[in-house]
Amino acid sequence: MTMQPVLQFHHRSVAITVLAFCAVVIVAMTPHAKAAAINDVQKIDIPSQPYPVSGLRQRLIDAGKAIPDVDSSLQFDIPGLYYPPVDENAKTAAVIAVPDCDDRFPEDWITALHDAGLAVLRISPGKAHPSQSYCTAGTLDNPKHGVTYWAFDALSALEYLAGQDGIDPDRIAIFGYGYGAAAAQFAIYRHGHAKRFDQRFVSMVGLRAQCMSEMDNFVPALLVTVTGDRLNPPAWCQWRMDRDLHADREPVMFKMLQSNETPEKQATRKFLKVETGPETTALIMDFLLKTGIILKEDKP
Repeated sequence: MTMQPVLQFHHRSVAITVLAFCAVVIVAMTPHAKAAAINDVQKIDIPSQPYPVSGLRQRLIDAGKAIPDVDSSLQFDIPGLYYPPVDENAKTAAVIAVPDCDDRFPEDWITALHDAGLAVLRISPGKAHPSQSYCTAGTLDNPKHGVTYWAFDALSALEYLAGQDGIDPDRIAIFGYGYGAAAAQFAIYRHGHAKRFDQRFVSMVGLRAQCMSEMDNFVPALLVTVTGDRLNPPAWCQWRMDRDLHADREPVMFKMLQSNETPEKQATRKFLKVETGPETTALIMDFLLKTGIILKEDKP
């Protein structure tokens, strides 16, 4: 299968601007810059939004039927780490970071996004639903779909972040890692929870994306995978794209990275160098620039 991004690159002048910008961001991925971002972190609890009334329930209510209350036993506040914007004098774009099933998210990416002038909210859905076993339950042919709870948590975080001082509610993206990328896809899925919320993400990034959702999305998406990644198989994304992408759907850009690192096993997850390498950094920052999360005049 020939893999071509649906989202096309701009002309050469824009590419040069992007490369210059990304060079600055790559330099920012240093221990000194990392310490500066982490020192600003705030521990918060994000209120879980009430479950919206489904179309079926609303039709039953309109018909005068008595229906049971929605089970809200798994709705808890979501722990988060908030890196507020550096510029307090202007409305700032933001990114909600959704971790892997074991609550890991590449800290270098938190730093890079923050140093690019963005506010970052890193949520921990697994801690909000501790009874669920996300890393070990399910198999490749029968995955565990607790991921829908995580997508709802991401939408709750979106509602929360959009109301914070200094945040531009129309420039918030979602960035999922591993299992978190599956949740991020559900959070922009046209026929999922997102359709019942007025607030929407502007774009979605999935790094080492675990593709478990259909791709009829409200907004553009970038899926970054790694060759030979058995926990997050690129083939899942390719199959979804072949099946779900049509001319009238929002674009999805797909990239499969090459890596000579040995893919880890289920119990020994680790970060890969390619996740924060120059090619990956340029690719993701370019996408955020094109979708309006990062502006050309932003200075990391």
